[in-house]
Amino acid sequence: MGIRRFSFIILLCGAVGFGACERRNLLVVSERSNQSGMIRGISEMINLLAPKALVILVRNETKIDRLDKLTVMIHRHNIATCVYYDLEQYFRFIEDNLKKSLEITSLLFCHPEEMVQEIIDRRLAHRLSLFIFYWGAKQLTRRLDSALLKEPFRVAVITNPRRNIFRIYYNQAKPNNRGEMLSANWFDGNDMTFKRIPLLPTPTEVYKNFEGRIFNIPVIHKPPWHFVVYGNGSNSGGSGSFRNGTMDVGYEMDRENNITIESEDTYIEVTGGRDHNLMQLIAKRMNFSFQYVEPPEKIQGIALGTGKNASFSGALGMLERREVELFLGDVGLHWERMKAVEFSFFTLADSAAFVTHAPRKLNEALALVRPFQVSVWPPLIITILLSGPILYFIISTPHRWKHWTVQQQHRSNYFERRRQLQKRKPAYYNLQYLQEMSYGGVRLGRTRIIGGVQEYPSLDRCIWYTINVYLRQSANIPYDGHLARFFSILLWLCATYVLGDVYSAQLTSQLARPARESPINTLGRLEQRMIHDGYQLLVERQSAFHAALVNSSGILQRLYRLTQERSVNDSFLVRSVEEGIRTITYDTKLAVLGGRETLYFNTKRYGANRFQLSEKLYTRYSAVAVQIGCPFLDSLNEVIMRLFEAGIIEKITIAEYERMFGRQNDVVSHSEETIRSTKSTNSECEIDGTGSKRKYDPNEKLQPMNLRMLQGAFLVLACGHSLGGFCLFLERHKTVMDCCIARVWSVCIRAKQLF
Repeated sequence: MGIRRFSFIILLCGAVGFGACERRNLLVVSERSNQSGMIRGISEMINLLAPKALVILVRNETKIDRLDKLTVMIHRHNIATCVYYDLEQYFRFIEDNLKKSLEITSLLFCHPEEMVQEIIDRRLAHRLSLFIFYWGAKQLTRRLDSALLKEPFRVAVITNPRRNIFRIYYNQAKPNNRGEMLSANWFDGNDMTFKRIPLLPTPTEVYKNFEGRIFNIPVIHKPPWHFVVYGNGSNSGGSGSFRNGTMDVGYEMDRENNITIESEDTYIEVTGGRDHNLMQLIAKRMNFSFQYVEPPEKIQGIALGTGKNASFSGALGMLERREVELFLGDVGLHWERMKAVEFSFFTLADSAAFVTHAPRKLNEALALVRPFQVSVWPPLIITILLSGPILYFIISTPHRWKHWTVQQQHRSNYFERRRQLQKRKPAYYNLQYLQEMSYGGVRLGRTRIIGGVQEYPSLDRCIWYTINVYLRQSANIPYDGHLARFFSILLWLCATYVLGDVYSAQLTSQLARPARESPINTLGRLEQRMIHDGYQLLVERQSAFHAALVNSSGILQRLYRLTQERSVNDSFLVRSVEEGIRTITYDTKLAVLGGRETLYFNTKRYGANRFQLSEKLYTRYSAVAVQIGCPFLDSLNEVIMRLFEAGIIEKITIAEYERMFGRQNDVVSHSEETIRSTKSTNSECEIDGTGSKRKYDPNEKLQPMNLRMLQGAFLVLACGHSLGGFCLFLERHKTVMDCCIARVWSVCIRAKQLF
C-alpha cells in the first residue's frame, strides 16, 4: 500500500513538473538515456530534412545539457550549424538571408507561442524559412492559434510522446490554408526508422492539387485581358462576385459592334478575356476554383509613400495585405512592385508603346513638288539656272580668247571667217518672224558679229535650249563644237533618265497613293509634337506605365514634365487604355502610353486605320502576382512554363482575337504580326513624301483620278497664265507706263528742287 502511494506521488509530481515546464518553456531532461534519444532523434530528422544550413536558437531560460553533442551529431551529416542565444541577432540573421533569397531552416528550443506572433510582425514568414520548434512536449499543445499559422508561414513541431519516439507536425501538409498542425511523420529511435520519406512533404507535391480550394482574385476591366460587366444583379455562373454598398460605373461589352458601353449598376461579372481563359485553364490543372472581387478604385495599384512605410493601392495592395491569393491581368513587372509582391514566370512578353492618330493626307495641291525632298529642290533649281550660262561659257570662251589675243587678231583673214561661217549651222528661225512676235526689233545681246553673221550663239539662245532639254522638248544644238555636243549629251542624259524619269515615277506614285504626314512613331517625334503642336500624353492611372513615367529618366522624364505642365488636376490620367483610345478618336492631339499588345487590340476594335502604333520603347513582362513568400509559387511556375512551352498561351491569345474580330487571315496577335513584319520589312513598307517608311495598308484601295488630285497642275497652269497676262499687260501699256513714270519722276524732281 505504501509503495502504491509513493508511486502515485511520483506521478503527480511528474505531471505538475511537466505543466510547469510547458508554461516556463523549460526543457528538463533528467535521464541521460532519454537525452541521448532526443539528440539521436533530432539529428536523424535534420539529416533526413537535409538543409543547406541549420540555425539553432536557444533561449536564455532553456535548460539543455550536452548541446555540443547535438551539433557534433549534425556536423557528421555534413550540415553546417549556427547557434544563437540572442533573439535580436537571430532575427537579423533571418532578415539578411531573406533579402538574399537564401533558404534557411531554424531549430528553436522554445515554445512557439511567444515566437509566432513576433515572426509574423517582423514579416519573416516566407516559403524559404522553415521554423522547427521543440520544447520537450509529449503531445501537441492546443493553445496554438491556427489563424497565425496560415500561409506563407512554415512551422513544424516535434513532440516526444514515448521514449525514443518522436512525432513531427506540419502546418502545410494540406493545401487548404487552414493553419492546422497535422501529423506529417514520426521517428522510431529503437529501430531507426521513419514513417515516410522525405521528412516533410515538399511544397511542389502539396500544392500540385489544391483539392477544390477557393481563391479570391481581383479583376479589372482591361480588354483584351478581362471583359468585366458591372451591373445590378447577382453574379451568373460563378464568374464574378457581388459587392454591396457601392455604386460603381462599369463597362459592358457590345459583341456586335466591338465597343464598350458604360452602365451604372452594382454587380461585377467577368464575361471573357484572354487572362480569364488562362486562369480557368490554370485552375483546371491545379484543381482549384476562384471568385472575382473588385479591387479598390478599380486599379492595379501604385506605391504610396517612400521607404519602408510605402504601401500599395488597388489590387496589389490587397495582395500586400494578404486579402487575396493572386492577381492576373496584364500585371507588369518592375522593381517597385517586387518589394510588395512576387511574380511568377511571365505570361506575356510585351513591349511599351504609344498610340497617336493615323498620319493624315497631305495637301494635294503641293503634289508636284513632293517627288523630291525639300533638300533636293534648291540644288536642282540652281543646276537648271546655271546650265544655260555654262553652255554659253563653253561655246564663247574659245572665241573670246581668240579675239582678245592681239596676235590672233592679226592672223584672222577672210578664209578663216569663211570656215567659221561654213562650220556654223544655218539659223532655224526667221529674224523677221521674231521681230513681229516681239513687237519691235530683236536684241542680239552679247553676240560677236563677223561679216554681218553671228560667230557663236547668244546667251538667251543657250538658256532656252537648256530649258527645252529639261522640259524634254525638241531643240537643235546651238553650236557644232565638240565641247558643246558633249555637254548637250550629258545634259540630255541627266534631264531625261535621271531627273525626268525619276520625277515622273515619283509623281505617278504620289498621285496614285497620296502622301501622308510623317508618322509619330518615336519618342523624339512625340516630344517635338508636344513642344510645337501642343500634343498631350495620356497614361492609365496608377498602372505600371504611370510608375515608369514617374520614375523615368532621359526623354521619358522630359515627356512627363511636359505632361504635368499642361495638365489640370492630373487630366492626363485615364481610367483605362480603352478610354484613352476612345479619346483619340475625337481629339487628334493626344497620345496614349501602354502595352503594345493592349494598344494593338484596342486599335483593332476601333479601327486600325485610324491610329498609328509607335515603335517598341522597351521590353516589359507580365506575370501572375502572388503574395510575398507564396508557398505554391513553384507549382504555379511549373504549370505556366508548360503552357508557355507548348504554345497554349499564344493559342489562347489568338483565339481571343478571333472571337472578337472573326476568323480572318489578317487577325493575329501583335507578337505574331511583329515576327512577320521583321521577315518582310522591305516588302511591306514604302517611302512616303517625307522620306520615312510607312506600312502598306492592304485595305487601302486605289482610286481613280479626280480634280482634287490634279489641283496642283491646275494651280501651276493658273500661275503661268497669270504671269503671262501680267507680262502682256506691261508690254501693251509700255508707252502709257513710261509716260506715267516720267511724270512721277518730274514731280519728284520739282519737289526736290522746292525743298
